[in-house]
Amino acid sequence: MATGNRSTNSPTTSDPSRSTAAPDQGIAWAKVKKAFTTTHDSNRAIGKKFGVSHTMVAKRAGAEGWQRPPKDESGKATAPRPIKAAQARQDRFVAEYLVDLNGTQAYLRAVPGTPERTAQTMTNRLLKRVEVQSAIAAGRQRTAERLGLTREKVMAEYARLAFFDMRSAYHPNGALKMPHEMYMETASAIVGYETGELPGAGKDALPLLARKVKWGDRKAALDSIMKAQGWNKSDVGTPENPLVLLLGDMKGGALPVVPDGQEAGE
Repeated sequence: MATGNRSTNSPTTSDPSRSTAAPDQGIAWAKVKKAFTTTHDSNRAIGKKFGVSHTMVAKRAGAEGWQRPPKDESGKATAPRPIKAAQARQDRFVAEYLVDLNGTQAYLRAVPGTPERTAQTMTNRLLKRVEVQSAIAAGRQRTAERLGLTREKVMAEYARLAFFDMRSAYHPNGALKMPHEMYMETASAIVGYETGELPGAGKDALPLLARKVKWGDRKAALDSIMKAQGWNKSDVGTPENPLVLLLGDMKGGALPVVPDGQEAGE
């Protein structure tokens, strides 16, 4: 008697030509990945944009470890920062800042077309960053090494301006010496030297040669030394202040009051 059983000899493997799965060919997976990792569009929206199902987007992301971009404190998506561009802009700012130490002008030169108020704001932000401070310090160090600058050398130049004796710039007869006749200490204190001619006293008299010098600012040099040594007004009460040292030397050394006609110590 026939049982009516149907044949079970059908193939167990599927025919690739009859597969209903969407082929990967023609899908711009690089663009899909970029949209997934740089935006917060849904998988469905990304799939619709590039002609692929949202499930395939999710599977591909899981298999290759794609990560969504971070969100800010409010939960809103933050656009990825162009790290290379920001770093290049920061490097240009540091280089320009080392030119004149003017932050706003440095930013305007580094990023042309920036409004001045924006430049001020960005300068304040940049100068608070540890990496910017380190880059500025490193740039200053490179300049010092290249020029052979040391603290002692700079202080010596300040000392020349502050303590030079202008009498060394003149001959005994009062005539101003020529630059090549002056010692280094004297010449270093001169910041300007001009020569010119003045008309003679008579009609046929030869013109007179006039020389004019401009001395360095002694007070500014002294102020710079005081500041560099920590002897400014904020350090008046510290033991290192020269005024404190002077008062210490004078302590107990005041002249005693003696009667008229009597020598001190009698």
